Amino acid sequence: MQENNHLTSPEIANLWTHYIRETLSVCVNKYMLQTIQDPEIHSLFQLALQFSFKHIETLTKLFKQERFPIPNGFTEEDVNLEAPPLFTDVLCLKSLYMMSTHGNNEYSLSFTTAIREDIVGFYYQCNLGGMELYKKSKDLLISKQLYQKPPVYLTPKKVGIIKEYQVCNRCFW
Repeated sequence: MQENNHLTSPEIANLWTHYIRETLSVCVNKYMLQTIQDPEIHSLFQLALQFSFKHIETLTKLFKQERFPIPNGFTEEDVNLEAPPLFTDVLCLKSLYMMSTHGNNEYSLSFTTAIREDIVGFYYQCNLGGMELYKKSKDLLISKQLYQKPPVYLTPKKVGIIKEYQVCNRCFW
C-alpha cells in the first residue's frame, strides 16, 4: 500500500460523481414515490431511496473525514413533489431497471479503480445493493410480463465453415 493514505484521483472523481448521482436519485425517487400507485413498484422505489440515503451518508462522512468539500448536489429545491404524475408506473419501473444497470456499471468501475480499503469496501457494498435492486426490478418486469427478452439463437446441429461467399452488388459497403 502507498505510504500516505490520500484519496487518489479516480477515487475522488468517483466519490464526487456518486454524490451528485445519489442526490439526483433522491429527488427523482421521492417524486416517483408520490405518484406511483402499484404497491410492488412503490416498494422498489422505497428500497432505491434507502440505498441513496445510505450512500449519501457514507459519502458525506468520507468527504468530512478527508476535509474535502461536499459537492453541491441536488436538493428538495430541484424537484416539485406536488407536480402531477408525469410518467406511468410501468415507465417508472423500466426507468429504475435501466438506472440500476447503469449504477451497477459505475459501482463496478469505482470498485476496480479504488485503492484505499475503506473506498473498496464502500463500493463492494454498493455493488451488492445495486445487484439486489437490479434483480428485483428485472424480476418484477418479468412477473408483470413487461420484460422484453433479447432474440434467441437457434443452436446449429454442427460446426460449418464458409468456403466461399458472394458479394452483393446492390450493397453500398
